[in-house]
Amino acid sequence: MPPFSGTFSYKNDNLYRRLIGDGVHMVMERLDPNIAKIRFEVQHPVAEDTQAEAPIIYQPIQIPEGVTLIVADSAIPAARIGNDFFIVTWIGNYLVLRGGNVLFRIFNQQSQAIQLAE
Repeated sequence: MPPFSGTFSYKNDNLYRRLIGDGVHMVMERLDPNIAKIRFEVQHPVAEDTQAEAPIIYQPIQIPEGVTLIVADSAIPAARIGNDFFIVTWIGNYLVLRGGNVLFRIFNQQSQAIQLAE
């Protein structure tokens, strides 16, 4: 089994960012407690004369050529909003593909919290 690359939570506003190649980053961003979007961006070039501690700036881009998102085990394309981003929910399992090759698997861990009665 391939190694895990991290986790994404629908309970906070933390972004999940991962380099997918050619300077392009895939970003998962929570929209509400049940829905997130997957968008793409590139790191904005920093002028050479700036200080080394300048913040990293990312620039949004359209979904890269050849990148698709499908619902796992069905090959049904996931919701796509124009050329800007994909929509996912915590319920589904997905595959991010580039040129037909799997880049990432996004899957629900199907865990539940248990709270004791008082």
